[in-house]
Order: sequence, then C-alpha cells, then structure tokens
Amino acid sequence: MGLLIGLAAWIRPDGITLVGPAFVILLVKYKNRNHSIIAFTKLILGLALLFLPYLLFNRLLAGSWWPNTFFAKQAEYAELRLAPIWLRFWSQSLLVLIGVGVLLLPGYVLGIVTAIRYQRWSQIVGVIWFVGYLFIYAWRLPVTYQHGRYIIPAMPVYFLWSLIGIAGWVQLTSGNVWKRTLSKAWVISISVVLILFWGLGIRAYALDVAVIESEMVKTAIWVSDNTPTGSLIAAHDIGALGFFGQRDLLDMAGLVSPEVVPFIRDELALEMYLNARGADFLVTFPGWYPYLVSKAKQVYTTDSVYSPMLNGENMSVYRWLVP
Repeated sequence: MGLLIGLAAWIRPDGITLVGPAFVILLVKYKNRNHSIIAFTKLILGLALLFLPYLLFNRLLAGSWWPNTFFAKQAEYAELRLAPIWLRFWSQSLLVLIGVGVLLLPGYVLGIVTAIRYQRWSQIVGVIWFVGYLFIYAWRLPVTYQHGRYIIPAMPVYFLWSLIGIAGWVQLTSGNVWKRTLSKAWVISISVVLILFWGLGIRAYALDVAVIESEMVKTAIWVSDNTPTGSLIAAHDIGALGFFGQRDLLDMAGLVSPEVVPFIRDELALEMYLNARGADFLVTFPGWYPYLVSKAKQVYTTDSVYSPMLNGENMSVYRWLVP
C-alpha cells in the first residue's frame, strides 16, 4: 500500500493524500498493538522507498522539494481565494454533478448511509477522502476550467461509491410496484444521460484538441521555423512550445522559471524581468498580457477558427523590443 501511494505521488503530488485513508484503515483493522505497529511500519517504509526519491528528484531538478507547478499555479490564481470558502467548495462540487453525476448523487448519499450503518470503513474513508480532496482544491487552487482538470482524478471515487449505493437499493424485479418502477426509471435515466453526455464529451474533447493543435502547436512550429536559433522566447503556456519550439524559454507562468512566481501577475515587473533577461520574442494570447503586448511588435498570429469559436483568442508571437 505504501509503495502504491508513493507511486501515486510521482504521477500527481496530491496522490500523497491517500496516506490519510490508509492510516485510518490500518487503525480500524489492527486491534493488536504489535500488529498495528508492524503494519504502520510497512506502510511508512513502502511509502518512503518511492516518495523520498520523488522529493529528492524535485530538489535536484528545480531546487525545491515540490514541483514548481505546486507553487506557480497557486500564485497565478491567488485572487480566486478571496471568495468565501463555501462558495469555492460548491464550485468544485458542481463539476462532479455535470451530466450523469447529478443522477448518481442519490446513490452516493445512500452509499454513505449504508456504509455508516454497517461500519464499512473502506467505503467511509473513501467518501471522506473524496470530500477532503475537493476541499483542498477549494482552499488552495479553486479553479474550475477545462472540465475541472484538477479534481478529475477524484471523480472515479465518487462514481464508484455512487454505483455501489445504487446497486444496494435498486430492485428491478421487486414485488413492490413503487420500488420496481422507480428502480427501472432510475437505471434508464442514468443510461440515457450517460450516452447523451458521452456524445457531448466527444465533441468537447475534439474541440479542446483542435484548440491545442491550432493555437499552441501551430505557434510552436512557427517559432521553430521562423525565429533565429538561440532566440530567447518569453511565453505563457510552454507545453507545446517547449516540445516543438526548440528554443530557450522564459516561462511567465513560473512552471520552469520559478523566479517569476513572486510577481507572476505583475506586468510591470514582468516587463523588467524580460528586459533584464534579454528576451527576443513574446508568445501569448493578447488578452493575457495587454500591457506587455502593447510594448511589443506582433509578427505572427495563428488566425485559427477554433479558439474564437469558443470565445477565446488567437495566440500571437511578438518581437520583444528591449529598450
């Protein structure tokens, strides 16, 4: 179990939160003190074997024990934490209820009630972990864009416990007409909504990919083909640019340039930073840095149709004019 949690942390740092449920299960499972000590020791050793190298890897690579994204994203969206915590938590919770999720909610509640009644601790801690996971993001990184990208890893837990709750209540052949009818209606509704939203999800995914390809990837290829070798590119959104652009980067989102994090939203400070570092080009969506793009000369824009279709902008490349 410790090894699996350590592996989860390599995949996503928030995987370390699984330590909480693991500790609770061991506390409940082992009543004998000696057995519990052995179990906890194994858990901690297994975790340490993979989690400590993870921390060391980050330290050697970037100078901090946690990934730069851990700090950069929180700094970038710090203003969102000004909203009341209950409102932030509610916004995170609504993401899970989109589509078939809202029809699964009664099953989730039923599952909780049944788990408490029969003291099914594995299910109880799963429910607590899921709610706690939402709360952590509501507390530190309350963003909801891209279909709730940060809480997507926790959604299967909600779906699983909801289905368990539904399976424990639904009786399609019950002698009770009311329960049999409601059971069939519930199952049919879930099936129909799931299929409908599957189709909507396919379209949403296709559009998301189209935006990435026609804005980020297209721009990165242009940078590779049309900027001098050795150019220093300042950019926000470096994924495609880092892979296809083949140029040195200044990351204004702070993901690989952690020195930016303290002034990540300050365009005047970013201007001085770009000047001090001798940036040659600026790559961004114009609306993200209106002041900075006003100080530069546009040399390229994608003119693609998908981003404007979704009320977005076209990514542009600017020649940065150092005073």
